[in-house]
Amino acid sequence: MKVVKFRIKNYKSITDSGDCYFSEQITILAGKNESGKTSVLEALEDFHEDRTIREEAKPLNSEENPEVSITFELSPSEIKDIFADLEIKISIKENINITLTKKYGSTEYFLDDESKKLLNFESYYVELKEKIIEISTQIKEIAQNEDFEIPQIDGKKIEEYLQELNAFQTHLARQHFQNNDAKLHDAKKIIIDTVEYFSKKTTENFVEKFIEKKLPYFILFSSFEDEFPSELDIKSIKENEWAKDLEVISKFNIDSISSEDPQKSKTHEKSVNVDFGEKFKKFWTQDEIKLEISKDGEKINFWIAEDDKLYYPKQRSKGQQWYLSFYIKIVARINEGKPNVILIDEPGLYLHAKAQKDLLEVLNKHSSNYPIVFSTHSPYLIEVDNLESVRLVEKINSQKGSVVLGKVHAHSKASKETLTPILTAIGLGMNDSITNLEQADNVIVEGPSDVFYLQAFKKMFPEITKVNFINGGGALNMGVVGAILEGWGSNVVYLFDNDSGKKQGVKKLASWKVLDEQIKDILDNGNTAIEDIFTIDDFKTYVLENSALLYNKKNSEHMKGKDKVLTSRKFLQSLNGEIPPLSEETKVNIKNLLKKFNNMF
Repeated sequence: MKVVKFRIKNYKSITDSGDCYFSEQITILAGKNESGKTSVLEALEDFHEDRTIREEAKPLNSEENPEVSITFELSPSEIKDIFADLEIKISIKENINITLTKKYGSTEYFLDDESKKLLNFESYYVELKEKIIEISTQIKEIAQNEDFEIPQIDGKKIEEYLQELNAFQTHLARQHFQNNDAKLHDAKKIIIDTVEYFSKKTTENFVEKFIEKKLPYFILFSSFEDEFPSELDIKSIKENEWAKDLEVISKFNIDSISSEDPQKSKTHEKSVNVDFGEKFKKFWTQDEIKLEISKDGEKINFWIAEDDKLYYPKQRSKGQQWYLSFYIKIVARINEGKPNVILIDEPGLYLHAKAQKDLLEVLNKHSSNYPIVFSTHSPYLIEVDNLESVRLVEKINSQKGSVVLGKVHAHSKASKETLTPILTAIGLGMNDSITNLEQADNVIVEGPSDVFYLQAFKKMFPEITKVNFINGGGALNMGVVGAILEGWGSNVVYLFDNDSGKKQGVKKLASWKVLDEQIKDILDNGNTAIEDIFTIDDFKTYVLENSALLYNKKNSEHMKGKDKVLTSRKFLQSLNGEIPPLSEETKVNIKNLLKKFNNMF
């Protein structure tokens, strides 16, 4: 089963979030403070079985009640499994999406009409309707002298007829038939059984069985205030949640460490410490620390070892305590073998930049088939190579409330403040390439959109060039980046759009003693930019993904005032290992550009 998407209505500041699709592994809710990120997580938590939508979720400026809907994709075998328990003989031959909704004031879930159609319940209704008509006709023929009218199904929905039939069933049960014909009693029993069959095996029972067998848990971590313990009592360790979580994430075993055999206990202690060291150092790269345990009589002590000294966890920094707590609790929930949807509110609050990247590595490494969703406004928790996992949360105004922009590329609706962590992350990702010392040959370009397009071109034609493309931070700053690289012994070429910005950039490079042969144009034509590598039709179809657009000016002119960075990033992400069917003219332009660097290094 796959958890596909969610939709939230009338929940705090969210009037209607719109459909928001979960990413394959990690879904990131990005936006400024008070945009509604926490409300999204709380709404998803309220979808958990046995929870009701919290009282404070009711919007202040509306009489509408909150509701949360989640769509799941089921395979034919999963549906067959549920149908088998319900004795429903309907065959589903392909994956389908079903949508469950939870409404304010109830723990029940409701299946929408489209889901009923996809489950083919309509054919089930038709079959049942025909059976009821047949049986009601039999009763009418048998009980000709009885003083009652049999409900007629013609012209009614099956649900309406069911209400009348229920009343008729009660009426039949109270009648003293003058005619003791066995056929009449048999027919009465059949119609009663049919009503029972219908009431037990329809939507309500399907939903109940789905919840029992398939519905995941929705677990929200909004804080990690519980400190990692300095010690645990052997007598109560089997009931301790920390000990249970440690069993899930490591080689720690409650029975082994509690053993009265000192040899067994000590051997296990050493094994666990080695395991802790190997695991934790992969996901905490700030400094050299180790998590260790030692059994002392009826106590198990926990230590953080650093520089040959032992510290209680509570003696370490808030960030280190939080991270240790986060690692154990989150990884335990992901790995415990239950279908958990993990929700995390602002996981980077206590951590500096490098620790946030370590945290992200933990989530990537331990992700499961079920979504992990976290909120952030930190660029360090947004990976430039995975912008498709970002969902922007934007508060439009007090009347329209908050919305979730299902893809980061739906950026035209987002404010600049909402986009700040995304754009910052892109800049960080570009500048990370400067530290790639393995790349001897480097081409410095004016901005990140140039990098994304050039990475896409190199991905399409890897046999032409192996150079590294680096964001120069604008035409006037390219010389600074180049000087750093040359200081490290790298080779450098500067690549410009053939426009007015080039003149200023080249003039600035002169002060850095850059040779003319180190400066190249993306295109030889005047007043052109990297977008003009594509023909207009190719740019519309494969970059903007809208072949119906009406413009005949240069692509670069069309993109003025638009977000070039996210557009170029989206194109790079769209390749998926395949070259799009570009025109021959575009391909020649790309190849000629890449070949410009072959004789430079």
